[in-house]
Amino acid sequence: MVPKLIDGHVKDDREDEEIDDDSVEVDGDSEESYTSGEDVNPEWDNDSFDGREYHSSDDQREYEDKDFERRARFYRRTVIETKGFFEATDEFPPYLWAGIATVPGLDDDLEEGLTVRQFLANMTSLCLEKYNKHKGFNVKLDHVLRANFDPGGRTTYYITFAARESDSPDAPLVEYQAKVVWSAGKTYPILCRPTSPPKMGIFVTSPIQISTCFVIFSRILYSFFFVLHSCKLND
Repeated sequence: MVPKLIDGHVKDDREDEEIDDDSVEVDGDSEESYTSGEDVNPEWDNDSFDGREYHSSDDQREYEDKDFERRARFYRRTVIETKGFFEATDEFPPYLWAGIATVPGLDDDLEEGLTVRQFLANMTSLCLEKYNKHKGFNVKLDHVLRANFDPGGRTTYYITFAARESDSPDAPLVEYQAKVVWSAGKTYPILCRPTSPPKMGIFVTSPIQISTCFVIFSRILYSFFFVLHSCKLND
């Protein structure tokens, strides 16, 4: 998928390419379109995607190229179902004129001494610091896995990263998500959370995804036995 402009940090390869008319119609999935009137300093732990569902019956846009139409609808559904934290796929449209796109070249230099991945990690650290403070946790950032972004007057980043939930070097890596707004050189954390279990039909293949599912399952199992034990004590 061709990247969009990342606030002047990453070149937009479409500047030198011919774009067909259909491609400019893939819009309406931007963070700003969901949060019209939202302050630059957003409310913590408030996800603008909460409560949104994709219904194909609501998607009335039609295209001359039916394959492009299928890809556009798949993109819109994926954006909503993953709340912006999707992984890029060849099933997306080849061009995006608006909406959330994948941050390219994570290991490219953003400026001297700073890569795109490090830039994302710096924003993630601020988000994680706020998360730990609110939750009383000690989650540690290990490394950034991938990121998406929605540029505009302010840019929203959807960063997926690997973390450890304790100081132990043997603690399993767990997949987390951080969402931040970057505007005028400042970072505004929006939320931080463990990645939710994947929906049915989505394959889990990476070691970190497997580890994350195991940790989530362990938490559910622990909660079940804790409630069961409490009920027995009350009998």
